[in-house]
Amino acid sequence: MSLDKYFKRKSLEDEESIKASSHVTQSSSKKSHIKINPDTLLADPGLRRPIYEYHINDKDAIQRAYLQKGLCQPSHYDFPQKQFGNISILRRFNPTWFGAYPTLLEYSIAKDAAFCLHCYLF
Repeated sequence: MSLDKYFKRKSLEDEESIKASSHVTQSSSKKSHIKINPDTLLADPGLRRPIYEYHINDKDAIQRAYLQKGLCQPSHYDFPQKQFGNISILRRFNPTWFGAYPTLLEYSIAKDAAFCLHCYLF
């Protein structure tokens, strides 16, 4: 039974471009050991590469690095207002929610949306 009809094969070029964009370096030892600089990881949750796209052996290190980096909670940002539905009331993200959910809630300036860090990581 062929799995080709269920899964798209990745070419070597695809894998190389993913490795190049991940800001992860591997040592030359036989066992794959990765070094991650949390400062090089994207802070904005709307721009991050999904965890499932990382190599299975690298996921734990990536998750630890994001936990070390901390949440993306812009404090001095003018959150834009949006109209929802047919009601003429404008709504926006309320930064006091960071205080209500200090270990979970993140905000993406790029996507104008709130995210949960633990949902992203796991």
